[in-house]
Amino acid sequence: MNLIYRMLWPELKLHKKRMFFVLLFGVMISGLKAVTPELLRRLSDAWTTGDKELSWQIPVAICATWIIAAGLRYYHLYWMLYISELVAVNLRRRLMNKYLTLNLGFFQSFVRGSGGLISRMLNDITVIQGGFQKVSDILREPFMVVFIFSYLLYIDWRLTVFILIAVPITTTVLRKFAKSVRKYSRQNQESMEDLTQILKESLDGTRIVQSFNLQEEMRQRFENQAVDFLRSKSKMISREEASGPVSESLASLFVAGLLLYIGQRALQSQTTIGDFMSFIFALGLLADSSKKVQGGYMKMQASAVALDRLNTILNDTNIVPEVAQPKSFPNEWQEIEFRNVTFKYDNENVLRNVSLKIKRGEQVALVGSSGAGKSTLINLLPRFFDPTSGQIFIGGVSIHDMRLTELRENIALVTQDVFLFSDSVEKNIWSGDFAKSADGIEPAAKLANAHEFIQRNPSGYDSRVGERGARFSGGEKQRISIARAIFKNAPILILDEATSALDSESELEVQKGLDSLMRGRTALVIAHRLSTIAKCDRIIVMDKGEIIEQGNHNELMVQKGSYYKFFQLQSRL
Repeated sequence: MNLIYRMLWPELKLHKKRMFFVLLFGVMISGLKAVTPELLRRLSDAWTTGDKELSWQIPVAICATWIIAAGLRYYHLYWMLYISELVAVNLRRRLMNKYLTLNLGFFQSFVRGSGGLISRMLNDITVIQGGFQKVSDILREPFMVVFIFSYLLYIDWRLTVFILIAVPITTTVLRKFAKSVRKYSRQNQESMEDLTQILKESLDGTRIVQSFNLQEEMRQRFENQAVDFLRSKSKMISREEASGPVSESLASLFVAGLLLYIGQRALQSQTTIGDFMSFIFALGLLADSSKKVQGGYMKMQASAVALDRLNTILNDTNIVPEVAQPKSFPNEWQEIEFRNVTFKYDNENVLRNVSLKIKRGEQVALVGSSGAGKSTLINLLPRFFDPTSGQIFIGGVSIHDMRLTELRENIALVTQDVFLFSDSVEKNIWSGDFAKSADGIEPAAKLANAHEFIQRNPSGYDSRVGERGARFSGGEKQRISIARAIFKNAPILILDEATSALDSESELEVQKGLDSLMRGRTALVIAHRLSTIAKCDRIIVMDKGEIIEQGNHNELMVQKGSYYKFFQLQSRL
């Protein structure tokens, strides 16, 4: 119970005022129902003595108390269910905010990928919500137990002591079931993550799945994982549901003993029919309350596990830190400097002591084999990662000391893997900077060589692009992304293989847009196409995380080093 309190209370205390009324109504409901056994005892006595007035007054009183309790129960459960919704929304909000602040390293290292993260957002929080919905039982029913125990003590303290013997036995059994539920709940939630990941991969990779006839493979993977999910779910359900019959069986043994004891006393005229009726009714209320507390406790075990899994992400420190008093981005900067930059990933050096200066307005190409460190180097500039050691300066100010949003406002990114939001063309271009007027969208599209094909669509700029831009060709998507970068109008530009996935005709159209985009900007370009590389002011050749050559195209060709070999290889293709 301490684990549950420690895990769940921080989420509930945000709603203390509402929780006060949930608790208050719970106490009132328990109090009203707890008087029923005594009313029944007095009713029995009234029947025995022939008291006609009490014979009709007490049934009315019982009816009134249960109607009032029912009304209070409505508000009691309404507020608890509403609070559980608030908690779920708040957790999803916090998780979404966390996803948006985690750096790329987290997403690359998360074993179950984006499918697992989606599962935690949806499935785990649903499990947590189910536990919070049972908090009303945990708050209300213990009061009923206290009230009923007090009444039983009043009726017959010997019987009550007898009942108390059952408490440690039942508690021990309950703890064992709870431990088992926690174990299988974690397994079940991990199985759901894997299931979600397979589903997401199947949907995201539809073209590959169909082109390689992998439908049966994906179907079998999903089936196997579904079986694992059902296996762990079955074990969890069996533990949750078995706790009830076991507890009820133990309770029945004690009730049988109680009935024998009460019967013996009744035969000896030491107890009345009214005492017997009230005692049995009180036992029924006590058993019902115990069962609800037990059920709520089991549900909250699963919630505690899910919340613990959520907190591993919410408390993850793999974020880009910001300084308390950031410096402004230097608008009059003249130089970008990478100073002794080293970056390690999983204890492997990806960049080794890289030093590089780029003048404002200079267009620099990064060349090298796969794994040379080109993408890592440019990902450090907008702080998708931070260097393991060394610093990066813009205009003499460390980017670590700048406000992250301001730094990224001054950098535009165009990548090979184009991402468009499932919205209109206009919104996608406008997303370059929503703070600007939409009037610049069409001029940006014209400069990106995108205006004509956009206008050919019946809805023009209001056309929906589909998921990840599925309604447009690769070249068209790339030109929309270039229009977005032009609209942003940032002084620093990163082009990461922006044309490598395109055919020659599309590349020619996209290159016109890139020429407009690069004009007057400081550009870092990763490319394999010679047409893009050769016209850059400087070419940086990288290998195994180090700069091994640099110069313009002609200078490097004269040196006949790594770049010369690369150029010769490309010329043969």
